[in-house]
Amino acid sequence: MKRDLDSVPSMRKCSHCDIQKTPQWRAGPMGPKTLCNACGVRYKSGRLFPEYRPAASPTFVPAVHSNSHKKVVEMRLRCTEMVGKSGGREIPVAAKNCDLLEYIRRRD
Repeated sequence: MKRDLDSVPSMRKCSHCDIQKTPQWRAGPMGPKTLCNACGVRYKSGRLFPEYRPAASPTFVPAVHSNSHKKVVEMRLRCTEMVGKSGGREIPVAAKNCDLLEYIRRRD
């Protein structure tokens, strides 16, 4: 018996955080049902930043991401301050994380 491939559900994943399981798929910049519930709610309210990730996301890295908007804003401010103060000296670890954040921003 031949299996119909159209009847097999494709594994959908969030275009922002790569999570595959969510109570509801939401619209995002890539179209309808492209964001998980958490990212979709943040996108609609204008608070979806590259540093935001749900804690359950497979791409969540605590040094670079947070699931708290307040912490994301603090991370962005700290990153901006570190990069502004470096002035050619050795860059602290926190600022090196800023380089990773910049890479993520360009990738997204």
